[in-house]
Amino acid sequence: MSKNPRRFAEPVRLIVSVEAKVVTAIDRLMTQGRHHGHRNRAEFVRLAVERELARCQSDDFHTP
Repeated sequence: MSKNPRRFAEPVRLIVSVEAKVVTAIDRLMTQGRHHGHRNRAEFVRLAVERELARCQSDDFHTP
C-alpha cells in the first residue's frame, strides 16, 4: 500500500459513483474526528480500494 498519497510514481485518476448515503456516512466519520487518516473523501476511498485489493490478493481469500 502506498503511504503518502502525494508521492505516487504514476498517479491515475479514478472516478467512482456511490449512493448518497455512503457519502453521508463517510462525511459523518470524518467530522467525528475519530479517523485521523481520512483527511478527505478521496483519501478515504483510496485507502478502501487499497485494503480491498490487499484482501482479495491474500492467500486466504476465497471467492463465493
